[in-house]
Amino acid sequence: MKKFYITTAIDYANSRPHAGHAYEKVATDIMARYKRLRGYDVAFCTGTDEHSLNVQAKAKELNKDPKQYCDEMAVAYRDLCALYEITNTDFIQTTEERHKKSVTELFKRIYDAGDIYKGKYEGWYCKSCEAFYNKTDLTEDNCCPTHKVKADLITEENYFIKISKYTDRLLKHIEDNPGFIEPDTRKNEILAMLKSGFRDISVSRPGINWGIPLPIDPSQTVYVWFDALINYITSAGFATDDAKFNKYWPADVHIIGKDITKFHCIIWPIMLMSAGLELPKKVFGHGFLLNKGEKMSKSRGNVVDPVEMAQKYGAEAIRYYFAADVVNGEDGDFNEDAVKLSFNTNLANDLGNLINRSLNMVEKYSEGLSGKYDESEADDNMKNLAAQEKALWKKYESAMEAMNFSEALKETWKIIGMSNKLIDLSAPWNLFKNGQKAALENVLYLLLEAIRLTSLAIAPVMPATAEKIWVKLGTAYDMKSLDLEKEMQFGLLKEGTKVSKGDPLFPRIQSEEEKEKNQKSKAKG
Repeated sequence: MKKFYITTAIDYANSRPHAGHAYEKVATDIMARYKRLRGYDVAFCTGTDEHSLNVQAKAKELNKDPKQYCDEMAVAYRDLCALYEITNTDFIQTTEERHKKSVTELFKRIYDAGDIYKGKYEGWYCKSCEAFYNKTDLTEDNCCPTHKVKADLITEENYFIKISKYTDRLLKHIEDNPGFIEPDTRKNEILAMLKSGFRDISVSRPGINWGIPLPIDPSQTVYVWFDALINYITSAGFATDDAKFNKYWPADVHIIGKDITKFHCIIWPIMLMSAGLELPKKVFGHGFLLNKGEKMSKSRGNVVDPVEMAQKYGAEAIRYYFAADVVNGEDGDFNEDAVKLSFNTNLANDLGNLINRSLNMVEKYSEGLSGKYDESEADDNMKNLAAQEKALWKKYESAMEAMNFSEALKETWKIIGMSNKLIDLSAPWNLFKNGQKAALENVLYLLLEAIRLTSLAIAPVMPATAEKIWVKLGTAYDMKSLDLEKEMQFGLLKEGTKVSKGDPLFPRIQSEEEKEKNQKSKAKG
């Protein structure tokens, strides 16, 4: 069986999950589910980044042991995964023993390659992101470009990795492998960094006890960013399970936020080059989630809680929104108004109405049984819809392979739109009334096929919803054994399949005004 290894970035354990964490996990999960439906053996890792001074400070503030605090925070991130139906096969905590072994082994390999040396370092340090910056990277008032807090000028004696030794080799790798960094905006940023000169960086910090001791100097601790990046090979079995590591490494894609591309697209590949390990096949840097165009922050009072949103509207509605309305790789909006509009327009009105109307007509005009499609009896409107249904797989596959989920759903929703239009144009109730059996059978079959194909297309995005539609359609699909390419071909709905309308899948989300109006009309009635 073909393998596919996909990862999210691991999350800082110094705060509770936010909307960006949910988005990244959902986007990664959609790709993981899609690959499983294509027959791949998928390994999918997420987790928490725990050897951070910010984590230690937060634990101290709460009067807790750092490890105890990290374990409690890991539960919050595991719960987020469960809430959003994330199918990760591994959840790593960087305080685990397997990770310490992995970090120690990789450091030794880089050291043995002659790429670690001791020296003095002076740089501008941001406590929030625990990273050093060049003076030119800071704002005019010496603030971190990400966190907008004052950076401190610090001088330390610690150990460095020879980044400069490998920059030309990395540049060539990027040029020889156009898909290594995506989207192109991220790749161009990295190329500019490399070409402007990228100096050697520190891999250790002195006088810190919360972290993994440096194998060559116990007075120093492995720098948190160096430690965190190694989680990807730890999960794959590096230094603990050779058979597993040989099977799953290199990773097929790291999905990360655009603010950490420097670490993943420059430093991480160079660490692997030095250690003699293969590079990941792709690093994909997604954008940020904004609230009505503004960055979310507690001070602005515009933070959207992903747990509250899922509890209020359902995880699958949010999963759909992330896939359809946030273009992967670009910044996207995430707020209640946008989610409600997307749900009511695309799910309740478009897909929901198509399912309800179509199944109702099949029950009413065809005893709840599917018929067949006869092109010789089809008019142009029917032929156009049939052509779109036949063409869906190739368009869908192309978009999904590129992780362009919004495009994949856009192509799917074209069929939904054409199907709803066909109902209005063909007026099946008149076809039934006038005894036009062949035309009626064609229309109903095309509508059922549109629903079937849509249910398959949304399976990686809204798995529970897809399964509910399969029950309505009387199809015996099993998510564990489903062959997506095989089943997303036109004309596979068998004649005589029993369908059942059941309850509506997407009850419209009403505004407070609509609810109040309905209550008043009920009271009058």
